[in-house]
Amino acid sequence: MWVIIFALPDLNLNESIGNEHIAIVPHDDKRITEIINNSSCSKALVENFESQFGQKNYPSLLIINDKAPEHLRDIDAIVGFRNIVALVTIIRGHEHSLTSTFVAYPLYSDYFDFYPITIAKDDDGFITQSPSILGYDDDRRNFRGQTSPSLAGLGHVRAEPKSDLFDQLHKAWQRRFLKKRYSEWSTRILFRSLEMAYQASTMPFKNHSTIYDYGASASLWVSALEILSHPKKGVANLETVLDLIERYIWFNKDLRRRSYVVKYRGKIRQVNLSQKLYKELYDTRNAFLHGNPVTEKRLRPFGRKNVQVITRYAPLIYKIALISFLTQFKTKRKTKRIDMLKEYAIHSMIERNLAEALLTSKKNV
Repeated sequence: MWVIIFALPDLNLNESIGNEHIAIVPHDDKRITEIINNSSCSKALVENFESQFGQKNYPSLLIINDKAPEHLRDIDAIVGFRNIVALVTIIRGHEHSLTSTFVAYPLYSDYFDFYPITIAKDDDGFITQSPSILGYDDDRRNFRGQTSPSLAGLGHVRAEPKSDLFDQLHKAWQRRFLKKRYSEWSTRILFRSLEMAYQASTMPFKNHSTIYDYGASASLWVSALEILSHPKKGVANLETVLDLIERYIWFNKDLRRRSYVVKYRGKIRQVNLSQKLYKELYDTRNAFLHGNPVTEKRLRPFGRKNVQVITRYAPLIYKIALISFLTQFKTKRKTKRIDMLKEYAIHSMIERNLAEALLTSKKNV
């Protein structure tokens, strides 16, 4: 039997994703049907969400198998799993939207936020929990959950997280949380970085999308990348992130070419476009956090008005860093020529969307 841990009311998911222990599923998943047939509180949580204008909505649900190891109920394991689903989806959304005239996938982590009201442990009511409130209510008949009015409705965007990147991150999640390798440095910084990236991916709307909202997002993206590049001994800085990004081997000649210059601590370095975009992100962070005079131009890569803001490219830079970082977990083995050709074809296909999206930053540059 599975149990509902959290509702995700703004997430439109066509099919479940997860493993035998934990999953995020749509409301019509057969496991949810079984749960609500045995729990009136669960039934109320699943069936009583609506928009502010009374339109019916069904949430996606994060569920855990009641036979799963107890340590997988720890919030770090739950959040870690949610974050890999969110970031893979968000990256895909930015890849698509930068080269398209419409948005098909979620661009912000707000879509993946846990609803603060969930079912009590004894299945006898609802618990509301946040830093602001801790409450209990057993009035299941009057429960009315609401979706966020600031996000596009469930019929507008859909999450499709299944991908090679998800598979790699999922293996890392199992390595850390299922096998309890909590002291392992590599997975510690990976999931710490993912938490920061989740924060960086929130919709820049706290101040109604002033330039300082975007500056805050840029700052969090730099933090996520610096955490991922931390050498354990020493410090993370611009160079460690550039080194991590440089490890990615590009098939696309325009992205492989080192056509740009980065100056740092008296050194001059030839870099490719993805590294140069990170330097743009880094300089944007410094300008906003250090209180320097800033204008909207600072948010545009290369100062070009017709290019999307730098935070739209940050998820793509993060993807490059993730792929480079995750190579350390791959099994080293002799590869047959046919397998090498297959891997080459897959890599080339996966890279295409990423490359096309990054190259939109070069308009009139």
